Amino acid sequence: MANTAVQLLAYVLCYAGLCGLIASTCMTEWKIIARANGDTAPQEERVGLWMRCSTGAGASITCTPFTSILHQSLEINVSRGLMISSIIFCGLALLVAIPGLKCTRCLDGSEQMKSKAAIVGGGLSIIGGLCGFGLTCWYAYEVAQEFQSSSLIKYEFGRALFVGGAAALLAIIGGALLCASSKPQKQFRSYPDKPSVSQTQSTEYV
Repeated sequence: MANTAVQLLAYVLCYAGLCGLIASTCMTEWKIIARANGDTAPQEERVGLWMRCSTGAGASITCTPFTSILHQSLEINVSRGLMISSIIFCGLALLVAIPGLKCTRCLDGSEQMKSKAAIVGGGLSIIGGLCGFGLTCWYAYEVAQEFQSSSLIKYEFGRALFVGGAAALLAIIGGALLCASSKPQKQFRSYPDKPSVSQTQSTEYV
């Protein structure tokens, strides 16, 4: 019962991580324009992986989508690829792990196969989480480097970075718990009892 509860908790964490990764990928606040102290500029600019949005003085939001892949920076293309890969890995993890959950009746005939399915699902979730967490750390580093540079327009961290990093950690923790709680139980072989000396002697005389 304890392993079953841990498995369910791990699956919920993996699911929450997948939802967070999808949300952060779609958000337009990966980096926002930095304002100096006392700056009352009416325009606010947010940059995401798929579009750039700006808010004017009249609270009107204007978004410009990134239509061409070839015209985008390496930062955008790498971020898109890793986040999509992370989502795919975490989605496959949830599908593969379902037959391996002890609360389901799938693969009940083979405990070894059931455990392997859950462990593979946990491993896929860890890989997806590592892709997302590595990407958010790298993107944050690039934003910090750009902020320290001498460029006129400076950006700071957006909310999508924090959402993506937290979601990636949930996927990693959930995958690790899923692997740890799905180890197959050791099966001990039962050997027949050796006949006693008196029994062997009696059979020999007969």
